[in-house]
Amino acid sequence: MDDEIQLGEMAQNQPQTSIRPDEDAHFSTKVVGQIDPDDLAIFVDLDVQRDMEAHALSNTNVELGGVLLGRQFIDHTGKPFVVISDCLRATHFEATKGTFKFTHETWREITRQREGYRPDLEMVGWYHTHPDWGVFLSGMDLFICNHFFNRPLDVALVIDPCKQDRGWFHWTEDSPSVKRQSQGFILTTNRLRCAELEQYANFYNKEPVLNQDPRYTLPSTNSAPVVVMEYRRIISEICIAGILVVQFIFLCFFSYTQWSVSEPSSDQQSTSTQTVAANSQLDANAELTPKEKAYREILTAIVTHETGYPQLVDQYTELQISRNQLQSSYQNQQLLIENLTNKNSAFQAALDQQQQAHAQKINEMLKTHEKAKAELKERSQQSSNLNSDSNLSDSPVNQIPSGWYWTIFGGAGLAILATGFLLNQASRKKEISKSIAPSRLSENSEKTADFNHSFHEPNTPNPPSDASQMFFVEHSQIPSIEPTERELQL
Repeated sequence: MDDEIQLGEMAQNQPQTSIRPDEDAHFSTKVVGQIDPDDLAIFVDLDVQRDMEAHALSNTNVELGGVLLGRQFIDHTGKPFVVISDCLRATHFEATKGTFKFTHETWREITRQREGYRPDLEMVGWYHTHPDWGVFLSGMDLFICNHFFNRPLDVALVIDPCKQDRGWFHWTEDSPSVKRQSQGFILTTNRLRCAELEQYANFYNKEPVLNQDPRYTLPSTNSAPVVVMEYRRIISEICIAGILVVQFIFLCFFSYTQWSVSEPSSDQQSTSTQTVAANSQLDANAELTPKEKAYREILTAIVTHETGYPQLVDQYTELQISRNQLQSSYQNQQLLIENLTNKNSAFQAALDQQQQAHAQKINEMLKTHEKAKAELKERSQQSSNLNSDSNLSDSPVNQIPSGWYWTIFGGAGLAILATGFLLNQASRKKEISKSIAPSRLSENSEKTADFNHSFHEPNTPNPPSDASQMFFVEHSQIPSIEPTERELQL
């Protein structure tokens, strides 16, 4: 808040000493709730309380509020108390279903209105509503209390018009001081209105009262009677309406049985007439059952006769329809939750099966891996033992199969042996032929010489002159050494 906000006179004056209203014979007082000895005594004028609650019920869609006017005193024993004599409704405010905020225009209007009151009447607190939220002080509420109503005896009132609850808050004497809810407060009025005050206090204390709400026994021109009728005790009215509905149903059933026996044709006409009437009202009351429609008509007649405000029945009917819709929605939500729970269970079971199958596959893969690892380890050990044959194992010959290996090497060996044998035989044959050739030449020459010698001296043998000659002479006597046919083949 800036300097433009005018809060009026907020001087920190010391409370004056005065007599309490409950000790003054001019006033009639009645305690609402239970007064705790540690609570601040709060005296509220009866008409002021009625006006604040009428303001609270004028609109339950947003929060409403205003300021409290009165005096702060100390009694002769030294105990403080507050007297609330009037209230001013806030205008030009900012509010939602759960927030209320004073604006610059709000404070200007409150200051302007206070100029018409006597000077000693000061602001002693504020009030606001919590429609269907309960009685408490929110963070924004505490902000307003701390910045605008922070004197030790300033009070705050919270009204929940939907739950018919209210609560007063005052500062404690602790350090630091905090707002604490009072257990009760004291209603005050002129002594001549003692009976009215008694009934009003009993209504707040939830004690038995007359059928008619004591707060509205007198006619009023303001909007309070229209909206605060929600505070009426409808239990007795509901009971009376239920009895009337039962009697009405019994009367209809009795009439129907009588008409069905005496005049069946008229019964059909009556049925068709009722059908047409029901269809005509179907659009207006589509969500009400016939029993509820009859109850609504009876209740409308009763409320109109006693209060003159039939629109309260419409509000009650809307609440019943809302309740039925909420109940149906709740049942649908329950079914949806059950379906989702079943689906979740099925998905969980499928997930468990997949996890089991996955675990089995992992175990199988681990076993296969271990087996392959063992085989590789065994092969590595075998390869380490055959390091000496590693070069041979890498040669192209080692890559040939063992059968072909022995066939090739065996054939090669036989070929080598045959070749060597043939070469040996050829060399032997050549040596033999070389050795045979000179002997044949010598023999032929010897024969020639012998022929010549015998031609000249046939009877005279000529002895050989040397060893060679002796050899050739006696060669005829030596058997032939020509190689046989087998040797030649070899």
